[in-house]
Amino acid sequence: MILLALFFLLGATLAATMAGFFPLSLSILLLIFAVGIVLNSFMSNPQRTEFSARSWYVVIAALAFVIYAVSLEKAGFVLATVIIMLIFMRGLGGMSWTRALFIAIPSVLLSYFAFVQLGVPLPRGPLPF
Repeated sequence: MILLALFFLLGATLAATMAGFFPLSLSILLLIFAVGIVLNSFMSNPQRTEFSARSWYVVIAALAFVIYAVSLEKAGFVLATVIIMLIFMRGLGGMSWTRALFIAIPSVLLSYFAFVQLGVPLPRGPLPF
């Protein structure tokens, strides 16, 4: 609401918006929320966080994404994405192999062909597509 009011106060019209208005407005909104979160953290009492064995899943997931980013060019989009989805669904989510494969393979293939139809170049890797 504030952004909309600022938009009209600055004299802009909906027909003649500047090219970067949408990203700029989202950035300002993100900044407002970030300032609110920081201020809230100083005003509230800190609570002790308990870490468990599942807390390591965050570190494992971050490492998996780094390995995915590094290996994407060599392994290709399809192979690397199927592997990382299996890591998350089977390893971290506890799904059965059958269910994880029935979800990972079709969803990755559908997203691959959708990106190809949109003209987005994706790394092929050793697979023929």
